[in-house]
Amino acid sequence: MDDLAERFTNAIAELHAVTDAITPEQAAEDFDEVTLQGFWRDWTSLGGWAGALWRLLNQELEDAAAPAHDPDAPETGGSG
Repeated sequence: MDDLAERFTNAIAELHAVTDAITPEQAAEDFDEVTLQGFWRDWTSLGGWAGALWRLLNQELEDAAAPAHDPDAPETGGSG
């Protein structure tokens, strides 16, 4: 799994490098037809996979960040 994690991290870094170097409008104009068709064909499945992973992580992080709520615990706070 370490190899897959490293490859994934490298892929994200490469994608960031591309998005920092060119706008979507420039890419649509400047990239060759094979590159654009490959993106058009593959992005739906890649984006769906990435979105599913993001949602799982987001839920996990939201749950971890949520304050613990104990209805039987006394309220504390400033009373002025």
